[in-house]
Amino acid sequence: MRLTGDPAGTLATRSSGLIEFSATLSFRHPEDVPEGPTLPAPPVAARCSVVETEDAAGGRREMLGEILALSETDLGCALEAVLRSLAIAAALSDAVLQTRAARVRPVRPAPAAALQALALDLRDAGFRVRFAPTWTPVAEGEIGLGVLGAEKELESFLLAHPSWRTA
Repeated sequence: MRLTGDPAGTLATRSSGLIEFSATLSFRHPEDVPEGPTLPAPPVAARCSVVETEDAAGGRREMLGEILALSETDLGCALEAVLRSLAIAAALSDAVLQTRAARVRPVRPAPAAALQALALDLRDAGFRVRFAPTWTPVAEGEIGLGVLGAEKELESFLLAHPSWRTA
């Protein structure tokens, strides 16, 4: 079980996939490093967080980021948009581009039998149960459970229950 920041009692029917990426733009001259961020806003169906650092003296800009999406298609499209933006920025500024990307977690559907069993156990314990996808990536075989607003109560429930453990 993976605890998420979703509202208490929300069982994740699907969890987002996660891609980590890094990129370096190396410019011929330090003054060629453009002002402002390199990457535009991510596509609507994905979430992207990026940290850009600059070595002005060395003429380099480095980016480290993560992309989250709730479908493999959206995950791929968001990565493509990021890489395309980086390639365009490099071409327009005559920079050398180096990139790396790795899928850390695929989009995962929740195991149906375990999801149903947990929903019934939560309901029997008096918790309100709802179903929704989560933006929190989970490992294979895990279920995402929202705890926001009832952290202590749900933690006590999970500690006391013989069938459920948190990851």
